[in-house]
Amino acid sequence: MHKIKPMQIGLLFWAEQEAEFFLRRLKSLDLNCGQLGVPPDLHCGTALDDWITGLNKWQVHVTSAVCSYAGEDYSNLEAIHRTVGFTAEPLRAERIARTKAVSEFARGLGISALSCHIGFIPTNPKEALYEELSDLTKLLCDYCGSHNQDFVLETGQEPAEVLLAFIHHVDRQNLKVNFDPANMIMYASGDPLAALDILSPHVLSVHCKDAHFPLAGGIGLLGEECALGDGEVNFPSFLQQLKEMDYQGALTIEREEPNVEKRITDINTGILQLKQWKQDLGL
Repeated sequence: MHKIKPMQIGLLFWAEQEAEFFLRRLKSLDLNCGQLGVPPDLHCGTALDDWITGLNKWQVHVTSAVCSYAGEDYSNLEAIHRTVGFTAEPLRAERIARTKAVSEFARGLGISALSCHIGFIPTNPKEALYEELSDLTKLLCDYCGSHNQDFVLETGQEPAEVLLAFIHHVDRQNLKVNFDPANMIMYASGDPLAALDILSPHVLSVHCKDAHFPLAGGIGLLGEECALGDGEVNFPSFLQQLKEMDYQGALTIEREEPNVEKRITDINTGILQLKQWKQDLGL
């Protein structure tokens, strides 16, 4: 796979058994890089050869594989605590095995990073769950490291200070961060620019996603994702901060709108917005 330029615009797109359709769509957006989401129902072994062929044919560079798990529910905070990542002990063994399988899939595609939401990290490091998440993160870092991959944590479900302390506690050189400014807003977990400053030494990749804060008085509710430029993320300042960090990765658009037509429209809007902001900043 070819290399990307610093702050090249990309897209988070999802792997299915047939690679051709999705890679053709990516090219129709005039993009040739992104993160490859791996849904829980993808049979990695049978899909591998097709995706190798497709990525080579379309000359697409994948910066990381994004692992998701069966049964995850992002509808509200209670559901996220209960179902996302590794916080629920009965789900861990199956999800660790799935993460390892996705790491193998990514290695076959020449992808050097694997990311996921591990679930809410407790604020108190003395909680049993804190050490449990630390131990399984070490395990997954070491497994990914055996494939020359970074293991990358998604941001937003806890304040940046908590995530930074956890990274130091785990103490693995290949433990990195995928910084998503919209998640900081959706979870009301801190100012995105301040969080980026705190986590900057560990940021390997970023999502370009926008969102509104949770509604006042809406207990347990998330903020709402929206098209790039319509929410509370200050993208010109975000991009300027990345420039000052000498960030070398891609600007990966993530849009989770369920309506396909609207999602494509919003992705196109996001591409145009990012191009304009980059031009304004001399990027």
